[in-house]
Amino acid sequence: MATIADAKEDADSNKRGIADPERVLLIRGTQVVTVNVGSGGDAESWIIHKRLLTHHSPFFAAALKGNFAESATNTVSLVEDDPDAFKLFVQWLYSGELALGELASYSKSLPRVACLAWALGDKLQCPVFQDRAMLQLLAYHKREYLVEDTVWLIYNVSPPGSKLRSFAVDVACYDKIEHRPLGIGVDGIMAVEDFNRDLIDGLAKFDRTDGEEDPCDEGSRYLKVLDFETNKVEGETD
Repeated sequence: MATIADAKEDADSNKRGIADPERVLLIRGTQVVTVNVGSGGDAESWIIHKRLLTHHSPFFAAALKGNFAESATNTVSLVEDDPDAFKLFVQWLYSGELALGELASYSKSLPRVACLAWALGDKLQCPVFQDRAMLQLLAYHKREYLVEDTVWLIYNVSPPGSKLRSFAVDVACYDKIEHRPLGIGVDGIMAVEDFNRDLIDGLAKFDRTDGEEDPCDEGSRYLKVLDFETNKVEGETD
């Protein structure tokens, strides 16, 4: 079982600490919650400060109050969610940052775990965490091409009209128009019907005359609450 100490050690290993005084206050209490994530041999359990968890996640705040069983036991099970993505969520809870670190510590590639983290943030209603995951995707795809597996995953874990889907479509359009090698085969595109439709619509809207900015340089359109230039919540100061 992973503990609070594990989360702090992960933050320290990435040269992060408790990011702000607010987080310090939220971990002063002794009440903790057990969160079981995943199923089978990959399942993990975490013990997390309750005030910290419920402050940052309306999902957990709702689950841990009232007459729900989770409220009585202070235990929440997320059997359908990804343990690696939740590990990133715990790191973010305690540090205020999202650093994937060495990919060797994860069983999945960076874009895959970042997409899963974005989807987890959507479920837990944590837009700042989602934006941190999106910033990782933007930085990665600034230097790497979008590939079929990533598109398939994005369209399976995000709803229509989401910023994550918009990101995938815009990057694919930019790659195609700029004649960059598109890592998505025709069969792969056709297999993801919604993406095929969105890509056609996206290509029709792209400006072929004046050219388009690389979507990874114009990342603000894919963020919910963070400022793309400062990586802070809009209006927030040091």
